[in-house]
Amino acid sequence: MKILIFAEVYYPDVMGGGEFSTKQMTEGLAKRGHEVIVYCLGKKMQEDEIEGVRVKRNYIKGVSEHFLSLCKNNHITAAFTQFDKIMRKHSDLYLNKKWYEVYKNIIIKEKPDLVHTASPMSYLGRINLWKAAYDLEIPLSHVCRGPNLLELNFPGGMLDDYNRSRNAKASFYLTALAAPSHYMLDRHNRAGISGQKFNEVIYNAVDTIEVLPTSQFIKEKEKMVLYAGEISEKKGIHTLTEAVDGMKGVKLLLIGSGELAETIKKVGKTDVLDWMDREFLYDYMKKAKAVILPSKWNEPFGRIIIEAINNGTIAIGSDKGGIPEVLDFNEDYIFHSGDADGLRRRIERVISMPSSVYMNEVLKQQKIACRFTDETYIDNWEKFFLQQLG
Repeated sequence: MKILIFAEVYYPDVMGGGEFSTKQMTEGLAKRGHEVIVYCLGKKMQEDEIEGVRVKRNYIKGVSEHFLSLCKNNHITAAFTQFDKIMRKHSDLYLNKKWYEVYKNIIIKEKPDLVHTASPMSYLGRINLWKAAYDLEIPLSHVCRGPNLLELNFPGGMLDDYNRSRNAKASFYLTALAAPSHYMLDRHNRAGISGQKFNEVIYNAVDTIEVLPTSQFIKEKEKMVLYAGEISEKKGIHTLTEAVDGMKGVKLLLIGSGELAETIKKVGKTDVLDWMDREFLYDYMKKAKAVILPSKWNEPFGRIIIEAINNGTIAIGSDKGGIPEVLDFNEDYIFHSGDADGLRRRIERVISMPSSVYMNEVLKQQKIACRFTDETYIDNWEKFFLQQLG
């Protein structure tokens, strides 16, 4: 197969877990002999090859700066004002001859067997890309890694219904639709956003080596609770700090950046470290007694949970979005979003576990996490694309 993929950014530019998932998928398919081409935004016009994947970065003034400023590896100032976002959102929802011809010419030039959008392509004429592929009779798919087709970040949700209806209408162009959880897929389908041939849940995966816990490994763990990700209100950081506050001898470590990072640093009760390479992040995970995902917003999946479990550490998450699905709906490790007392009870239970009990609980979570292996992930994507050609 020759697969042409469009995304807002591509590795090493990373906005969140979605970029890691896309990288895993593209490189995995390339290793199996499929030809994979990615078109994305960059600091300049550039084409290179990463692990067998041809990556073509395009520079679009304003749009490139906007998305690259959201990436953890860049220190770029966003060029968009709120007015710019509103004006450019038009390109997501309405046909534009110029955008349509741009995408049509790219598809004609590359001659792919399939076209796939791995991110919402916001401000980049998404509907024009979809229509171009459809008109050229090329199978087209999209993966819903976030709620962008359902929600707008402005103005106060007033246009969400209209946004959903426009995207439901545009999904007529899609051959297939994928999502990383049943929660996310069902939410889009209920809004009328659906692939015309089929819809598929393809769980995310983590390509980490599973650490089998030993008695010595558990004894060396610190009395530490860890969170890694965006340090913001929507991620439930205040719930986490409140839950840990007052727990004698328990250390809380936050790794990441965000609107609350500086405030929390000034309080001084919680250690805050900036983003780091995953190798070092995993070292901290191994030391922790529990990794928490306390989100107040509906997480499409919850990658950090699987990373923690694979690193031999118990994971606890809120009941938002796809998190309960990842934890196999085990209420011992799921608390009601915003309930600091409920989270505290679960942390205390984990912290006080004897080594043998802790070991068994990690092994139970790792058995569940077997659903999210790299091999299964690539198998499912390969099948998803082949099914569109069948």
